[in-house]
Amino acid sequence: MDMEALYDRPSWEWPQGTKEKLVTLVHSTKAPTEDREIAAELLSDISVMDDHVAHILLNIAANPNENPSLRGTAAVALGAALEYVDVEGFDDPEENPLSQEAFKHIQQTFYKLFHDPRTPEDVRRHVFEGSVRAPLEWHREAIAGAYASKDDDWKLTAVFAMRWVDGYEREIMESLNAKDPDILYQAVCAAGAWGISEAASVLEEILQSEEIDEDLLFATIDAVATVMPERAPEVLGDLRNSDDPDIVDAVEDALSTARSLLTLKQDSGNGAE
Repeated sequence: MDMEALYDRPSWEWPQGTKEKLVTLVHSTKAPTEDREIAAELLSDISVMDDHVAHILLNIAANPNENPSLRGTAAVALGAALEYVDVEGFDDPEENPLSQEAFKHIQQTFYKLFHDPRTPEDVRRHVFEGSVRAPLEWHREAIAGAYASKDDDWKLTAVFAMRWVDGYEREIMESLNAKDPDILYQAVCAAGAWGISEAASVLEEILQSEEIDEDLLFATIDAVATVMPERAPEVLGDLRNSDDPDIVDAVEDALSTARSLLTLKQDSGNGAE
């Protein structure tokens, strides 16, 4: 099984039996850790996630005898499913990747792991990153502590978490001036998530840079749609003529999002009248 090739294919195009093979692999303590980590990442796709897969990943994350790196990967792999269920609720069980019972069990286990002093620091960080995608009240204190930390990894995790927990506009704006490219990337994502209009000038400056990291470029394009939807066609205009089809597609998606936001704003204004 060529697992690396699976990254470039949507899960519904995977060969028959792929999910079962990945589950067997991630569960096997005899398999190489690197292969198990790749399997865990692939199983994070909400279209293949279910209670059984979640149970296996959660057990790995909570097992002190497992490799810490694998434990962290397993914890992060549960994040997308937690977010989906947190947003969509439980009205349509057939569409949900997790049952309500599994959802609550994961949240409870993550809370215990994060607050257990015996949990390795890297595992705690990744548990935080997975759990915050369905935010609870305890995440606010955790974000405050992580952001105030002198440890760059914890600060990075804090800014990542600000995408899902509101009320951190000041910290996000501070992080947009960070010299650390990873923190800058997460700050751009967070600014886009909350549509922070004050971030507009920073986004324009990034887009005007002569050299720009590809991931940062795509994050900035996405953020323009929510940070300054009225100006998105102007700001992203030059990129519509890019020779890179992926960039063009990203711009078109962003412009579509911007139009939708403006329509909603207009409809809301008309309703108020």
